[in-house]
Amino acid sequence: MSEHRDTENLRPNAPSLENEDIASVFGTVTEDEVKLRKRQLLWLLLLLVLLLLCLCATVYLFIRYLQKPEPLPELVPVPVEANYPPHYLFSIYGVDEPVGVALSPEGDRIYVAESAGERLIKVFDPEGNFLFSFAPPRTTSPQRVPVYLATDAWGRVYVSDRLQHAVFVYDRDGNFLDALLAPDFTLSEYVAHAFEGELPEGTFAFNLFEQTVYVLSPDGEVAQTLPAPPREMRDPWAPLGVYIDPTGRLFLTDVIGEEHRVLVYPAEAIMRDDWTNFDPPVLSFGTAGEEEDQFLFPNMAVVDALGRIIVSDGNNGRLSVWDEQGNFLYLFAAVGDGGLNLPRGMELDDRQRLHVVDTVGQGVRVYDFSVPEPQYLFTFGTPGKLDGQFNFPVDIAITPEGRLYITDRANNRVQVWSY
Repeated sequence: MSEHRDTENLRPNAPSLENEDIASVFGTVTEDEVKLRKRQLLWLLLLLVLLLLCLCATVYLFIRYLQKPEPLPELVPVPVEANYPPHYLFSIYGVDEPVGVALSPEGDRIYVAESAGERLIKVFDPEGNFLFSFAPPRTTSPQRVPVYLATDAWGRVYVSDRLQHAVFVYDRDGNFLDALLAPDFTLSEYVAHAFEGELPEGTFAFNLFEQTVYVLSPDGEVAQTLPAPPREMRDPWAPLGVYIDPTGRLFLTDVIGEEHRVLVYPAEAIMRDDWTNFDPPVLSFGTAGEEEDQFLFPNMAVVDALGRIIVSDGNNGRLSVWDEQGNFLYLFAAVGDGGLNLPRGMELDDRQRLHVVDTVGQGVRVYDFSVPEPQYLFTFGTPGKLDGQFNFPVDIAITPEGRLYITDRANNRVQVWSY
């Protein structure tokens, strides 16, 4: 028996795991831990539901796009009052030192005036494809320099010519219609006077350098010539800027001698088909000089939604603001980044943001004219020859959709930008 007991004592002691020992090894789950795990499970379920909803929305938008491909609605709409510069799209080449630019009422044609080369009016589609060109009939390139352009609601194209001292009028296809030879005197008026009140069949043309009026037959041949209108029949002038406001009024700037001024023609006179008895009441304001109510080479006059006439006073480096009766209101000459050097072409967009081409500043400065006190917004463009850079820009035209066409004269192109 003792030997047996000794053997038992030599065996290792095996542990005896009771319930308390098991709990001490694996731990116990308390009531608080159970609640915590339930909350974690609940949050996990909520997250899965949200992910499922996002997946369903994505699938819905994708199916909708497949059924009707179009831009999807913006999830976060941009505030209407936000103002930001446009971005460069592309350039239109094939023009020699372009100056003026205008759009057809339908927006399907861009008219560009060349000041070098053949000095033509070149016409492009909105993507920059060349369509055709035209010029004053019976003139050669050394005898003409088209400057600014405008189009009316009927699609007629008005072009000021620096050498011919006239405003030529064409139809949308470049066919010559008539010309303003003086502030209140037209070419058709002179021809009708020469033919005792009746216009002959065919068309006619005028060349200041040849001091000749050509009467052309329906097939375009010269049927008869007339001497140029004598000085007593027409006052000397030098039309420059051309603009037609939404009501049809014609605004011209005149930079002859001491007569630096703005001329405003009523719509009812301009929109007539017959200009053989042309004697409209023309509003005229401004003289040459550096005083507040004077101009030095005014380049363009436009009208904002508040009825203010805004004039780019080129050599004075400022904007001059007048009321509709031609009364001077104030000068707008922003300082700092908004300051102007040599303002030329201008255009208002649908939000009444005035875009002013600063030729020496090598860019376009934009101002808010929707309010009684205009404010400077931003400038876009830098000097240079690369895309989006300017080398003496001159004029601008803007579509209702926010596409901008800007003549980049020394770079021989028209730049296209977009909001």
